[in-house]
Amino acid sequence: MSEPFNNRKTGRNMPKTDIPTRLLRKGDVLFREGETGTEAYLIKNGYVSVSKMDKGKRVNLAAKAEGEIVGEMALIDDTTRSATVVAESDIEVVIITKKELEDMLAGSPKTLAAIIHQLLESLRCANDIIAMYASRPTSNKAD
Repeated sequence: MSEPFNNRKTGRNMPKTDIPTRLLRKGDVLFREGETGTEAYLIKNGYVSVSKMDKGKRVNLAAKAEGEIVGEMALIDDTTRSATVVAESDIEVVIITKKELEDMLAGSPKTLAAIIHQLLESLRCANDIIAMYASRPTSNKAD
């Protein structure tokens, strides 16, 4: 059993786990927008950027760091990846498979699952709107 690690962001120890990890170097792509999602990732150390493409422009949506999870949306709602995640430093992530995530959620009430699915749909829509507005050309004219 591996040792727990401290989440510097919250100061809490993360649970012990035997789940496999993956190492990436700065600039490596963890996954790309549009790919089928088969795993989610708990960031054990380092940080990543989350971005979407809109009209040929890369739009940064978020940065995620130690103790945060990326890739869970595609596993929960069986859709393709809604964004691209790139390592912005050398990182280590804990791999969470779809089966493991389903097992974690199995004891949850059905209403919780419905709420999670609705939140994910809302988040995907918000990300699309952010990308659309961020990629719009700006006007240089004075009003």
